[in-house]
Amino acid sequence: MPSNEGNQGNRDRKLVSGPSLVHSFTRFINKSDRCADIIWIDYEGKRVTYTTDLRPGEFFDVNTFVGHPWIFRDSLARDKLTVRCKEVYFPTPWNGDWPPQRTTINIGIPVYTLRERCLQVIRQLVPRSQYDLLEIPKTLKFELEEEDDEIIIS
Repeated sequence: MPSNEGNQGNRDRKLVSGPSLVHSFTRFINKSDRCADIIWIDYEGKRVTYTTDLRPGEFFDVNTFVGHPWIFRDSLARDKLTVRCKEVYFPTPWNGDWPPQRTTINIGIPVYTLRERCLQVIRQLVPRSQYDLLEIPKTLKFELEEEDDEIIIS
């Protein structure tokens, strides 16, 4: 499992699911005002979408394993969503009680920087084909074009 030491070292490591036989029973609840995608990171670091367009207030139950990371995205804008103020959720172990009690995990919206939020709004209001027409610095146009999907483990 990844350590929590310094974000730079974590950015250089590939986020993958590790081998595990320790079960975890989880209920993801969308507490944001956006539709959410729930995504598992597989053993090769590829994203496997388990559900899309989970509406605000809805939940999704998943049987998973400790050491299997999950991430969350806005279904339309692809913006990052968080759980417990973190971008990546690592499941907690099942305590062995029967029937299993699910761990409730609330999906929310992170505190975006002003720059991130402004770019989100521009992406919503301006068609991609018209970014070059905006009277803004080239660096911002470049940021509008690229999709920031770097995952930070914290």
